[in-house]
Amino acid sequence: MSSMNARFNHARSSTTHTRLQNDPSEWYLYHTLYREAREAWPEVPYEVFIEWLKARPHLVVGDFGCGEALLTASVPNMVYSFDHVAINDGVIAVDMAQTGLPDGILDVAIFSLSLMGANVEDYLLEAYRLLRLDGRIRIAEPAGHWRHDRQHVLLRIIRNAGFELIGAVAERGSFIYVDALKS
Repeated sequence: MSSMNARFNHARSSTTHTRLQNDPSEWYLYHTLYREAREAWPEVPYEVFIEWLKARPHLVVGDFGCGEALLTASVPNMVYSFDHVAINDGVIAVDMAQTGLPDGILDVAIFSLSLMGANVEDYLLEAYRLLRLDGRIRIAEPAGHWRHDRQHVLLRIIRNAGFELIGAVAERGSFIYVDALKS
C-alpha cells in the first residue's frame, strides 16, 4: 500500500485520474488494502465525519476522494461523492481538482485521508469554489504524513486557498483533523 500511496502522492491528479480510468484495478486493490488496514485502527476518520453529519442532516456535502462511498451510505445528507473511479452509480468519477459542478452548492467539503497528489492545492481551490459563503471544510490526514514540522505547510495551503482555520489542529491517534471556513 505504501508504494501506491507514494505513486498517488507524487503524481498530479489528472495523471492519476487518466491512469485509473484506463485500468481501475489499482484503485480496487488500494481500497481492498485500505479496508483491511482500517480494521486495526481505533478511530476511522470517515466514521468521525459520519457522526458529525448525522447531527446535521440538512447540510449538502461534498465527499472528495470518497473511495467506497461509505460516508454517503451512512448519512441522510445530500452527498456529492467524488473519486477517480465510481464504485457505484452514486459516485462521480472525476478528477476532484475539476468536478464541473456549479459554484456554491455545498455546505461542507470532506477530505478523509484524500489529500493525495502533487496538486493538493487544486483540490482545496475546487472545494472553495463549490462551497457557499461560510461553508466548512473538514480534513482528516495521517499524522505521520503531516508531522509537526510539516503541519505548517498543510495549514498554509489551506489558508492560501481562502479558508480561515477554526481552532487548532486536533491530533488523535494516527490522524490529524483540521476544520476551516470559507470566508
